[in-house]
Amino acid sequence: MDEGLLQYGSGVTERLFWRQAQALIEMHTGPVITARQVGEGFNSEIAVVINDTTFVKGLRSDHPRVWTQERERRINPHVAKVSASLRWTETTGGWDLNGFDLIEGRTAFYGPSSPDLELIVAMMTRWPSAPDGVDLKYAEQRWSGYSDRSELFAGDWLSHTDWSPGNVLIGGDGRAYMLDWAWPTRGARWLDPACWVVWLIASGHHPARAQAWASEIPAFAAAPAHALTAFAQAQAAMWEDIGDHAPQPGLAAAAARWVEHRTD
Repeated sequence: MDEGLLQYGSGVTERLFWRQAQALIEMHTGPVITARQVGEGFNSEIAVVINDTTFVKGLRSDHPRVWTQERERRINPHVAKVSASLRWTETTGGWDLNGFDLIEGRTAFYGPSSPDLELIVAMMTRWPSAPDGVDLKYAEQRWSGYSDRSELFAGDWLSHTDWSPGNVLIGGDGRAYMLDWAWPTRGARWLDPACWVVWLIASGHHPARAQAWASEIPAFAAAPAHALTAFAQAQAAMWEDIGDHAPQPGLAAAAARWVEHRTD
């Protein structure tokens, strides 16, 4: 199965009621006074805010994607400037749970008039290089099923790659944060701005304007034109393949518009 379809599978992972893991959670948080389940996200069976201090996400130990929990634990120290800090981990009782410091905020808005876009650009300027000793996907491998030039996407920078607005939090401190690092990838420094372009187009931006926003990141502005075009084509093929499993309607059409803009 190609990486894009593997990531989204057959859609949102079914949410389970957090009380199934309450005893394990309370080992780290103390008694649960308040709890509110979180609806956004695609990879967790449990996603809940506990006592307005801790965000808990988790999977059953026998879930086929439980390895994403360990990957997120390993990457967390390296993304501290742009994400929530991991507070604790619990891997007993049939569950694999991660407890993060809660960042109060709201989901980002990608529309053309959004003030969030400047905050997201500022966040991407703080992006780290890819760390050693962490199991990362490689961009040239992830998109090899969608491009015969995927070697153009290689590099030594960390990429998140999933720019669903639900993964971008606008904090009460006026900063943007990137959440859900289950699929970190080693690739070209321009890769994440390029992934963002498709979401911007799907959110109402003309392809030229979406590229202009991405070009606020110097690495994207300086990227070889043929590499960006190849990646746009790979994105179009990927979102077409994902089809109805996509996290938001219109992504395949948006990617196709980007290709048309670059090749017209």
